[in-house]
Amino acid sequence: MMATTIAGCSSVSSYIPFVNNEKKVINLDQDKIDQKSYAAAYAATVQTYSGRVNEGFDVNSFSSGVNDWYRNRILVPLDEVKAKLYQSNGVDSQVYAYYSGVLFAAELQNNFNRLSTNCWSQIETPSVTQGIYDAMLDLQKGKAKSADDEYIAQGNDQILKICVEK
Repeated sequence: MMATTIAGCSSVSSYIPFVNNEKKVINLDQDKIDQKSYAAAYAATVQTYSGRVNEGFDVNSFSSGVNDWYRNRILVPLDEVKAKLYQSNGVDSQVYAYYSGVLFAAELQNNFNRLSTNCWSQIETPSVTQGIYDAMLDLQKGKAKSADDEYIAQGNDQILKICVEK
């Protein structure tokens, strides 16, 4: 039955999202991206991971961990995630990248909450995930945008206006 359904589509890639697509974790249309959420996440990721992401780093696993955190798919306490990440016998690189993404997403969310009590409620998590993913891909290619990039700077200004209590 499934084969018939897939065969009925013009191509497998039109049926299965992200097949033959460079962005395998998330790929929002430009008009679906919330600039302030994207920019703040992008800038924070570049600041945190600049010089730490090479060609061998599993960006997709890292970003899947981020995505799972923001979609409330992580059902274990963060202390357990940390324990698994830092266990003495180590973990494989994909698992390490995934758990690192979960922890980064959680800490970024905490940082937004520290700005003001209602800051996180103003954030669109798909755009945050997209910003983190794009930043990691750009860092891997050695082509990360700076905080002075017009789109990033404007988005960061929007976050400051909304989230910094006066």
